[in-house]
Amino acid sequence: MDINHEEIITQLRKPFSSKDVEWKIQVTTQDKTRGMAVPYMNARAVQNRLDEVVGPFNWKNVYSLWHDNAQICGISIFNAERSEWVTKFDGAENSDIEPIKGGLSDSFKRAASAWGIGRYLYEMDGIWVEVENKGKSSVIKQNQLGKLDAEYNAAVKRICGTVAATKQQAAQSGKQTSAPAPRPASAQTPAPAPPAPAKTSTEQSSEGADDGYKVQSVKPSGQSGQVLELVGSNGNVVKAYLKNGDQAIAAGARLCEVQMERKNSSYGEYNLISGYQIAA
Repeated sequence: MDINHEEIITQLRKPFSSKDVEWKIQVTTQDKTRGMAVPYMNARAVQNRLDEVVGPFNWKNVYSLWHDNAQICGISIFNAERSEWVTKFDGAENSDIEPIKGGLSDSFKRAASAWGIGRYLYEMDGIWVEVENKGKSSVIKQNQLGKLDAEYNAAVKRICGTVAATKQQAAQSGKQTSAPAPRPASAQTPAPAPPAPAKTSTEQSSEGADDGYKVQSVKPSGQSGQVLELVGSNGNVVKAYLKNGDQAIAAGARLCEVQMERKNSSYGEYNLISGYQIAA
């Protein structure tokens, strides 16, 4: 395949068509009639992109278990010029449904993002749509799919068009300019929320700390940590990590004077609880 490195990266980073992008509801309004949909890559589309750009015999992936509840994936692409494999790694925690399969798939897609595949998706805003309840989940109504396609195509034009214009200006001026760095992915691969009636699950506010939170669920994380799903007084859901688990915290408990900090790790952004009180 006669293609240089710059062309390979350009082809890997090309936006996907809307049919190769899937949507999931990240947070809903209190009455469960509207939800914020965020886009994510289809693993098959990533595999097809690698096949098309570098060839099926010139890439490979490998997985390893991390701390019993997460997977790390490395995607390698063969560099013919240097006669060596170049590998980029990323990871993800096991998912709630089909935990191991979900962790493998998510870590694969995050490793793909390290190569630039689908990285533009992290620059996209969430889109508020009408939802309906199916069991314990909220799903997007069929009549909203056309809206998502239109919003997605407009966002691609805006984001990728801006990057292309920046590169063109750099070429014309003779200066080397790089595209803006994307935000890293969270454990649930989330997108920033647009202005809306409800706050997003990752928004930090002094109001939440004052009003307190009800513990909706508690899950172990690592050797001693816990991931708490908290519900504020306004119905907004926040997921946060407690480094040193507290056995006194159980579903149904109420926390007050909660202090949260926004942190970054190699897996993306997350909420860290640095202080709290268990309400009597």
